[in-house]
Amino acid sequence: MSGKGARKGSAALAAARAAAVVAKAAIARGGDSARSDCLIEIADAEQVLPGANDSAWASKVKVAIQPIMRRFGPVLDVRVPTGEKRPIVSIRFANPKAAEAVMVAASQGFLAVGESEVRVCQPLSKEAVWRSFPPARQRPNPAGESKKKKLRPNERFAPPRMPRVEVDEADEAAKNEPPKVEAAEDPQPPTIQPPVQLPPEPPRPSPSTASADASQEDREVAAGEAEVAKAMAALLEQPFSKQKKVLKSIRLQWHPDKNPDQSSIATRVFQFVQAHDHWLAHHGLS
Repeated sequence: MSGKGARKGSAALAAARAAAVVAKAAIARGGDSARSDCLIEIADAEQVLPGANDSAWASKVKVAIQPIMRRFGPVLDVRVPTGEKRPIVSIRFANPKAAEAVMVAASQGFLAVGESEVRVCQPLSKEAVWRSFPPARQRPNPAGESKKKKLRPNERFAPPRMPRVEVDEADEAAKNEPPKVEAAEDPQPPTIQPPVQLPPEPPRPSPSTASADASQEDREVAAGEAEVAKAMAALLEQPFSKQKKVLKSIRLQWHPDKNPDQSSIATRVFQFVQAHDHWLAHHGLS
């Protein structure tokens, strides 16, 4: 009996150590135990932005991937490990629905990004098929493209062979003739270029309204969106040197990480703040 009890104790200790390793791996990928279902991972990020060996590639790929992921929901964090040949990019959203939207949009684990595609997975998802990357696809060479021939050492620095050109006597005679002087045409009056047409200002998002029978959360969200809309309307009245500072304070005020007690309300209002990105870009505040 003592031997069986010792084996059970060692098995429980091994299981606890394995669970700790999984938890540490989840944190290293950018997630945490409380919001593990908000994390997704991206492989083949070098297809989106080639040049993974560049020292500044990690910061550049963050800038390239973040606006693509924002269409699925607010992004809280993007982490790109450095020093790896094929780095795995970790993205943490503000809510699990955004991470699920990415996996639903991906066809069999492949997400189209511009003219290329990347593999995505949700390591701690409830769906087993989403927890790992699909096998990488073979990328065939384009039609008509052959592999580059390797030159021998005596061929690398050989002088180029110029093709033999046959001289046509008629062409040589035409070259020796004096150029014909044509009568000068009357100069055309200068044309007036039309003024540059600036694109019209995009509409500014309108806040939602809560009905009388709406829930307490919906009423608080409507009040928050109304406050944001009022602040955005007054934003352009500020000097340009202060506009970015005011915009940053609005975003920090409603960021989900700054409102842990009201995460659901802050997330919805923060999405309304992000909906102003197109309107802000028109005024140079992207």
